[in-house]
Amino acid sequence: MEVRKTFHQQLDELYIELLKMANTALDVIEQTRDAFSTLDATKAGNIIEGDDVLDEFLVRIEETAIELLARQAPVAIDLRSIIVIMWSAQHLERLGDNCVNINKAICNLQGYTISPWIHENMDEMFQRSEQMLVTSVESLKERDTSKAEVVPKMDDTVDRLNRTFLTSYKGESEEELELIIRVVMIARFIERIADHAVDIAENVHYMVTGEFAWNPPEEPTT
Repeated sequence: MEVRKTFHQQLDELYIELLKMANTALDVIEQTRDAFSTLDATKAGNIIEGDDVLDEFLVRIEETAIELLARQAPVAIDLRSIIVIMWSAQHLERLGDNCVNINKAICNLQGYTISPWIHENMDEMFQRSEQMLVTSVESLKERDTSKAEVVPKMDDTVDRLNRTFLTSYKGESEEELELIIRVVMIARFIERIADHAVDIAENVHYMVTGEFAWNPPEEPTT
């Protein structure tokens, strides 16, 4: 009995470490959003240099999780919980990589003039992606599949905004074309951040139910 208690204490600590990593990832997204809003290359450079923090979280979480799997041989939801924690940590680390890519693009936007249209739509993408990650992490913390199922629906708006950069913004000069290409790249990286939030939400469904996918209920037609 004491062994199981120790195991669940370790599992709780693993959860806490993942939540700390998620909070760090959210902070990175917010810092990236701020760097883009002002095209601040110094802020962007600091975010790039700080990328190791999420990498270190991932290493610690995976090492602890593998040790728990090897020593305790958990089953059922305990086993799935450890697996999902590892998967979620991987998504958070990749999310951080997408932020690094955005900040590299910000460094290459020095000297360009960003239109209010770009700022407005990009900022909305950032905000919605952040909220998606918050909702995914909350669903993981609470083991709430109904909350997890909201996240893919939230992603539809991010996908739509991403498409607007591909279809609605047109330039004529070579300089404008260069700017559009960089903006489209940034929008794509934000869209990938949102996708990682969706993946974490899907992992929650697997953790709770043991099933790898769900069919969210359709919206009422009336």
